[in-house]
Amino acid sequence: MIDIDATAGRPTHRQRQAAQTNADLKAAARVVFARQGYLNTKITDITAEAGRAAGSFYNHFQSKEEVLAALAVDIGEAADIIANDPPHSVTESSVMPIHESTRNHLTVFWHTYAANRDVFAAIEQAALANSAFAQQMRAFRAEQFRPWIAWLTELAARGARLPAGPAATAAMIAATAETMIQTWDSDPQTGIDNLTEFIAAGLSADLDQR
Repeated sequence: MIDIDATAGRPTHRQRQAAQTNADLKAAARVVFARQGYLNTKITDITAEAGRAAGSFYNHFQSKEEVLAALAVDIGEAADIIANDPPHSVTESSVMPIHESTRNHLTVFWHTYAANRDVFAAIEQAALANSAFAQQMRAFRAEQFRPWIAWLTELAARGARLPAGPAATAAMIAATAETMIQTWDSDPQTGIDNLTEFIAAGLSADLDQR
């Protein structure tokens, strides 16, 4: 729990410094992971990039995996903000036509993945090297895809033709989206449009789109 200055009703100077150091270390980790890859990164590389003493890292994180997990949480929170933004809100997808709900979900995914592809690459590398971390990230990913599973479950109830169960279909759509984002070299909105047409066409077979 953050200590609060009893007289001012706000975090103390020490707590603000600690929060800033935490943020600086995470920002530095992103830079270093992007520059040299997760497996080639040492903790001292992160602290040097952050301009912090090497020992300061352990006041906030116990390992590279822990700072990477913290970055994943930040990404998930940022995705929630995008998902709740009115232009592409996914909170009412059950009353939307399939094309619109598909586009909204894919828009959140596209912007989130594209903005954090280096972190996702680092997560993949870390998961290959550490089975416990891999399990942690699988659980985290499953939690992040709960809205997709609910969306696909509702579509199936309306008559959508899913190629597999909702969870497996969500994974298939995500894999398709990841591949497209990695190879797409044109306007993102056009990419989202094309991906939406591709996914929605498959899901909308036999679906009443009223």
